[in-house]
Amino acid sequence: MGDIKFLIKTTMTKEDYKRFLYLATFKKNKAIFPVIGLIALAGSLIISLDSQPFNWVKFIIGWALFFLLAIVIIVLKVEMKKAKRIKTDQTGTFDSINSLKFYDDRLVMENEELKSKGELSYSQFFCLMESKDYFIFYYSANQASLIRKKDIEDLNKFKEFILEKFAGSYKSI
Repeated sequence: MGDIKFLIKTTMTKEDYKRFLYLATFKKNKAIFPVIGLIALAGSLIISLDSQPFNWVKFIIGWALFFLLAIVIIVLKVEMKKAKRIKTDQTGTFDSINSLKFYDDRLVMENEELKSKGELSYSQFFCLMESKDYFIFYYSANQASLIRKKDIEDLNKFKEFILEKFAGSYKSI
């Protein structure tokens, strides 16, 4: 079986979930703001070309408004997703304690309250992302679990261990 290298007991609050959604939406893909900017620019250009002569003020204001509108729509979508997940949580996912046992070759996850247990080798994970407050373990491109850094006793030692396991599939966000 091997010795447990790290035992971490962590939880995910509703606030952690909200922060995760915003991280996944805005920081996971660094191209989101340039793409939104280009789409807003194209929309503004189309509207501005309707004016003869070309109206630079209308173009710049249109671009800013389209960009702002796109951000507001994304934020509303994130908030609706959060509210729906919280409302439909029948399992008690939030605030229950997850015990994570890190071995040299695998991670064992347990949640007594949910009566669940899972085991994955590090190579089965899609990737690991690190933010200021979390380690986010992606099982696939769209399914993840997080560890709050404040729940880790020796953060530096854990980070050194986990970065070795996820070499090539680690990203800081």
